[in-house]
Amino acid sequence: MAASQVDQKRALNKLKHDLEPFRTAIVGAYGVLTWEKQYYAGVVFGVISVLYLVLWYLDLSLITLLSLFGVISILLNYAFPKVSRLIFGGVNWDGDQEAKFEDVCGQVCAVKSSVVVWYEYLFNERKSTVFVIVMSLGLLAMAWIGAIINNLLLMYLATLLIVMWPGLQNKDIFKAVTQRASKIINEKIQCDKRKLQ
Repeated sequence: MAASQVDQKRALNKLKHDLEPFRTAIVGAYGVLTWEKQYYAGVVFGVISVLYLVLWYLDLSLITLLSLFGVISILLNYAFPKVSRLIFGGVNWDGDQEAKFEDVCGQVCAVKSSVVVWYEYLFNERKSTVFVIVMSLGLLAMAWIGAIINNLLLMYLATLLIVMWPGLQNKDIFKAVTQRASKIINEKIQCDKRKLQ
């Protein structure tokens, strides 16, 4: 085994150990986010929409919002393992659930390593002038969009995209959309060729 594979395996085992108290919630959330049942997409959309509607109604300042998020996170981190042992203590943990838990941990490790690689690429390597210009224009465009569109709406749309992404990938929605778009484009090209003849 190469050194990087050993490090990845070690990181995966450490992550699995760290997330062990939360494994029942992780497997349940995995099922909801990948839309194991048809109505889960609507549930996810509804919960995110209600959450952002409450945030919009309360109109909290950023400091207050971050403080409340921190308090809720700390309380969940403290209370959930104890409560889950009481609630899910009698539930048998089978091989299917363990496989889902390992799959989620593997995906989290892959995302973490991708973020590290991108961070090193963006901030530690020397860049060309074209790269700096393109990134600057892209970031300026994002800043302009953020200035003209409500930030809460942008965060709502970004959250929806992030939370719906696993379900969209699992149900091959992107593949179906790209195939349909490709079919429409090909039909249009064929129609234009016939007109030219």
